[in-house]
Amino acid sequence: MNIVTVLHNKAMEFADEALLAKMEGNRDVSHSLFEKAFSLEKEATTLIDQKNDSWYILVRSAASLALNCGRFQDAESLIQMGLSGTPPSFIVKELKDLSNTLSDANKKKVSEVDVIGIITYANAEESQIRLQDLKSKEIYIISVPSHLINEIVKSYWADVVQVKAQRKATGIIVLNEITKAA
Repeated sequence: MNIVTVLHNKAMEFADEALLAKMEGNRDVSHSLFEKAFSLEKEATTLIDQKNDSWYILVRSAASLALNCGRFQDAESLIQMGLSGTPPSFIVKELKDLSNTLSDANKKKVSEVDVIGIITYANAEESQIRLQDLKSKEIYIISVPSHLINEIVKSYWADVVQVKAQRKATGIIVLNEITKAA
């Protein structure tokens, strides 16, 4: 078994687990698993010859996984890559369907999130923080710009903070602003 097959198979295992988590209502676990699946599938695309039909299949799969974890720019880039060259006709159809899905997702309204709470966890590798709402005790997983994660932890750890963020159509919460709460 070659490395591309191993990466693809592991990506599909993560994707299956992500779908199960999503069906169980666990969006955070689902998102994390889709991220892992996407990362592996994207890596697999870099290890195979682009003239090979299997490359187009991997690119289509990676684009779909990118959509599932809210990486719309990556999805768009992969769709365009897959449509370049001479992909098999069934891949062209599937990539165009993904492009339509992406377009629909981009049109969906984004909701505002305003939470006062305490940072309970930070993950620099995934550029995420967990914030526990002081009132409801709900935990929010918030994506933050990777270049700011260290500064956020240094400046706001153990303090009560106010976070203003956006919940994307995919359910991912992206940080807009963080300040010490008054």
